Amino acid sequence: MRKDGKRIYTSVAALPVVDEQGNYIEAIGGIQDLTGHRLAEEELERKEELFRSLIENASDAMAILNGDGTVRYQSPSYLQVLGYVPEEETSRSMFDNIHPDDIAWVSEDLARLLQDPSYTSHFELRVRIRDGSWRIIEGVARNLLHHPAVEGIVVNFRDITQRKRAEEELRQAYERETKLRSELEEEMKKRVEFTRALVHELKTPLTSVIACSDLLTLELPEGPLLRMAKNISRSADNLSKRIDELLDLARGEMGMLRLSLACVDPVALLQGLAEDMGPIALSRHQSLVLDLPSYIAPAWVDESRLRQIVLNFLDNASKFTGEGGKITLRAREERESLIVEVEDSGPGISEEDQQRLFLPYHKLIGDRERLSGLGLGLALSKTLVELHAGKIWVKSQKGVGSTFGFSVPLATESQRG
Repeated sequence: MRKDGKRIYTSVAALPVVDEQGNYIEAIGGIQDLTGHRLAEEELERKEELFRSLIENASDAMAILNGDGTVRYQSPSYLQVLGYVPEEETSRSMFDNIHPDDIAWVSEDLARLLQDPSYTSHFELRVRIRDGSWRIIEGVARNLLHHPAVEGIVVNFRDITQRKRAEEELRQAYERETKLRSELEEEMKKRVEFTRALVHELKTPLTSVIACSDLLTLELPEGPLLRMAKNISRSADNLSKRIDELLDLARGEMGMLRLSLACVDPVALLQGLAEDMGPIALSRHQSLVLDLPSYIAPAWVDESRLRQIVLNFLDNASKFTGEGGKITLRAREERESLIVEVEDSGPGISEEDQQRLFLPYHKLIGDRERLSGLGLGLALSKTLVELHAGKIWVKSQKGVGSTFGFSVPLATESQRG
């Protein structure tokens, strides 16, 4: 203990002094302060214990090789990774467990490590574990033969067999998906090409039918022939619309359908559609009610496509509502969207049919099947609404009626400008 009360580590040496007869006279002694040396030793011991603990508890394995590739040291994780007890591998050549097909390049890599101490080897190779099976390991090797505390080649490695298998399965799955996608795209391309050819073949003669029927309705006097001409004209127009729907649906499925967006006044557009549908509803002894606020902010839509959606809803409502029935067209603003709904007093739709209602070529049972044609209208309406980043829906109960609705965005301030 020093004068200030601090305890220190010391080294004490003493030498006795005697006279000529060998009698003890005194002792000469020396004290050396070893505190710094002792603390350095303790710190070194702590670090050695830390590194030993890290190596012994690491999931990766570590080995130290001599310059000829023989194993001098293996960490405890060697057993978990390769199945060998570390002592069993000491003094054995690392090449004993390497796959024959990998030995050549591993030898070249070892030679490079020996020639260039600054080189770091990053490797992936196959090794045989204790049970005789082959595993894939990846690791890093550094030449520390010149390091006095190591004097060997340090190799850290881990088992990546499961990861490689998962990567291979993922690669195979990706190749299968790529092939299937390519086949699907080719099939869809063929379908679109067929649809285009079909539309062309149908439209070419239909154009003449429409032109001739229109001319006949203008030239013929009142009578049976005029009624027949008008019937031909209406049927030809209807067929032309169905053909256009078929082509639009095919384009939509291929992502080729495009919109021409602009600011549109919803109130004026819906009022115009109600006027167009009024005579049709009247001819079927139905009432068409328009429920609109005095003002709705402009919508950011393709006007012709918006007309197409609403007309489809109104036409369906009129077809499926009996004489004396009521059809209501309403609209409102809601959370920066335009909401449009068409409600009818028809027979309603079952929950099962509602799930498939917007699928192409789906037709409902009963009276609706008789009237629904190819079932393209609602499927195309769904495509057009979703192209506008909107939503489409139906609410209905059997015997109560149906309400078809959709939402499309209102125009932003910059779009209105």
